[in-house]
Amino acid sequence: MKVSEPSVAYNASNLQGLKNRLIASIDGSNDEEKLQQCLELLHADSMPCVFSDEDFKREVKASEMEGVATAEEVADMFAEWNR
Repeated sequence: MKVSEPSVAYNASNLQGLKNRLIASIDGSNDEEKLQQCLELLHADSMPCVFSDEDFKREVKASEMEGVATAEEVADMFAEWNR
C-alpha cells in the first residue's frame, strides 16, 4: 500500500458497505433534483464548502458579527451535542 492511497481502498467490506448504503439511499429517493445534486457531487473535482483555515476564520468572524445567536446560545447548542 502506498502512503498516498487511502487505506479504505484495501478494506473491501467497508467500501462495499458504503456503496450499498449509497445505493439504498438512491433507491429510496424520488427527488430528481436531489439525485442530480448527488450525481454532480460524486463527479466534482473537490468537495463543496471546503474552507482553508483563513477562510474559515473569516466566516466565523462574519457570522459572529451578524449577531444572529449570542455566545450563550451557541454554547448551549454545542453543549447538547456533548450529552
